[in-house]
Amino acid sequence: MDKRRAIQIMTKAAALYQKELEDQKLLFLYGIPVVVRKQLQAGESRLYTVKGYEAVFHRHNFLHLTGVKVNNYEIGSAIHFYEKCLANRLTENDFSFAADGSTIQKFNILENMMQIKRNVTMIGEFTDRGPKLYTEKVAGGVCGCIGFVKDRNTGLNVPNTLLKKDIRDVISSPVQKVYAVFSKSYMAEKYSILEKIDRSIDISRYLFSEEIERILERGDM
Repeated sequence: MDKRRAIQIMTKAAALYQKELEDQKLLFLYGIPVVVRKQLQAGESRLYTVKGYEAVFHRHNFLHLTGVKVNNYEIGSAIHFYEKCLANRLTENDFSFAADGSTIQKFNILENMMQIKRNVTMIGEFTDRGPKLYTEKVAGGVCGCIGFVKDRNTGLNVPNTLLKKDIRDVISSPVQKVYAVFSKSYMAEKYSILEKIDRSIDISRYLFSEEIERILERGDM
């Protein structure tokens, strides 16, 4: 892949990131399918077996998902890089590809993963650590996933990498299925937007744990 094509991909992905993820917090609700299924079949109204994981997407996090190396002299910061993508002003001199070839792999799924609110199917603890890669939690599907780590300054979970791997190959067992995704603006107090819900769960009928319910604004869900 040449840099001209890379700029096209990153420019389009940045526009999607701005629309779908920028300054938003996501709440992934997940659980072990066989365990959740038993609870649903038992007719319990509160799904304690469903857990929650929150992540925030800031402007400066976009760069990490591209996998490119920034020419600091030309750009200077992750936010400036993102802004140049949005303004369609990114040049071939602004960045370089990772030497290990991982950048090209990320480009193959970059645009699709900007839609993670709706296409995520699984989540889990990352187990495929190596000397060049560190992340803690990954969310995605069979074609790719986003990795998250806890920010040292804020204590919030933020995206730090993109992997073109079947998520089942890089997470611990058993596989955790994502049953619902909620979103809210970064400054909002509670999650009010239901982005995705598994058809097995009637959101008007079931409640989640008290901890999860405290951060949900059900409204007309």
